[in-house]
Amino acid sequence: MSPDRPLPRPLAQGDWIGVVTLSAPEPALNPEPFARGLDTLQNLGFHTQVADHAAGRHGYRVGTEAELLHDFHALVADPGIDAIVVAGGGKSANRLLRGLDFTLLAAHPKPIVGVSDPTVLLNAITARTGMPTFHGPSVVWDFGAADCPQATLDHFVAALTGDPAALRIDAPLDFARPGTAQGHLVAGCLSSLRCLLGTPYEPDWNGAVLVWEDAFKSVDVLDQALTHFRDCGALERIAGMVVGDLVGCETAGGWDAREMVMDVCAEYAFPIAFGLPFGHTPLKHTLPIGADVVLDPAAEHALTLSPIWQPAESLPGGTR
Repeated sequence: MSPDRPLPRPLAQGDWIGVVTLSAPEPALNPEPFARGLDTLQNLGFHTQVADHAAGRHGYRVGTEAELLHDFHALVADPGIDAIVVAGGGKSANRLLRGLDFTLLAAHPKPIVGVSDPTVLLNAITARTGMPTFHGPSVVWDFGAADCPQATLDHFVAALTGDPAALRIDAPLDFARPGTAQGHLVAGCLSSLRCLLGTPYEPDWNGAVLVWEDAFKSVDVLDQALTHFRDCGALERIAGMVVGDLVGCETAGGWDAREMVMDVCAEYAFPIAFGLPFGHTPLKHTLPIGADVVLDPAAEHALTLSPIWQPAESLPGGTR
């Protein structure tokens, strides 16, 4: 990890989390889960501040590009906001890419957490600034779920408060192709990550460990997406791949996702593992995009991450 990259500080109990919506109007369409999600964050020990347009509606989006960029940048710049959590998903977060103020983001490093469609923004921010971002729970669909697994909440808190235990991913990964890999983490929803290919916001694939998942896509549709990564040269540059638990993934022509992935990746030698709960699964890990990661089937924890926080000596008072 570069020593001069902007790094956030870990959260502490009583810190403030800003809540923003960057794509679909899910809080407006699901007000009860949204309210329940805010309550859950407060029960976890954090205060919440909801962005101006987070519960709005503008057709199939929550607001205009200008409104949503204003909401996001205001939370980034606000010294009283210690982290940002995106309310939900959608399909149009990439509309905001060209308006992101990367200079502002680098000047005010703080944890930013999202899942599904906001994957595109998280990885773009990390690619352009070097600042780690977090692929983790959403307010509506995770914190607001009536039956959100306690392990999802516990790992979110551990990951954002700097608990070293959160860096050792406790998941029984199934290695379809053994081997070890070490590199920086690129993680998220495959169909959202695909929106970054060929743009100025594309992740650095050289030596990356690509961890991906998706939801409600058939195997042939996922084949199309993964083949796009192959044809753009991403797969020949990565060091390893982890495929998460795929939600609602239908077989195609008798093939399941595992058979498809191994077929598309047959010409490469990097290790491939399956079965990581993250993304659209109710039980999920919170993963720091941009962190150094080690993938090793022989280790006690097959997936381990490096710390991504400001050094303690740089924090006010030398600690937090």
